[in-house]
Amino acid sequence: MLITNLLTNMIVLTIHSTIPDSTPSFQEYALRTTFIQASNMSANWNLDLPKPITTNMVTHVAMEAAPIGIQGSIEISNRFWFSWLYGGQPSFSDKKYDIVQALTPDVKVNDAIFERWMRATNLLTMKRAEQIAKTAMTSIGLPLDKLNFKAPKEMHQENYQWTDGKVYPLPYYYFVWKTQNAYCHIEVSGICSNVVHFAFVGYPYLRFAKPTNYFEMLGLPTNAVFVHPYYAQPGKPPLYELRGSN
Repeated sequence: MLITNLLTNMIVLTIHSTIPDSTPSFQEYALRTTFIQASNMSANWNLDLPKPITTNMVTHVAMEAAPIGIQGSIEISNRFWFSWLYGGQPSFSDKKYDIVQALTPDVKVNDAIFERWMRATNLLTMKRAEQIAKTAMTSIGLPLDKLNFKAPKEMHQENYQWTDGKVYPLPYYYFVWKTQNAYCHIEVSGICSNVVHFAFVGYPYLRFAKPTNYFEMLGLPTNAVFVHPYYAQPGKPPLYELRGSN
């Protein structure tokens, strides 16, 4: 539905579908809530972090509010990165071992990382890496049976062509589980024997429960209605697309 005139309870969202203004109350709530989930994931995956994990270890935080919940990221110890979209859809990256660090525009940097990995001891097999990925999902509350996550839809071990022209296997494993209602992508390192990349989409799992005073902590009316800017011709009144209130 397109509209031209905004009512007093209508909030225009940003291009990223987030609420443009934040408040200290929301930032405090968002950091506390995401830190709890990040701590849970860290503990269950036995990440290389001191125990207990404290907020003093948070080295970066960026939080925004979306109509249906938190959106943003935190980083712990300049290494472990966690993010969420629209009150859920968690992602994780271990910046020390995630293959993305070797996918830069600098070929020499990439080759140095891949060569180091090629020479490292691989502590895993494909079967063992798959088991680590499955355990990672169940340990944070993803029911594989209800999600119908059986055999991975995609799975492979990464490789690298060295300067001698030969292709060598890397200690790095890639898995994707996918059904009509859910998606999970996990990468496992054979160097640290752990999950180094994770992304999940699937309602209603791994979502934050939106507090009843969510709009209040954002300084919004309880009957807020959200709209998104819509393309309008030059010289014409701006148009907005109705997005609802939740």
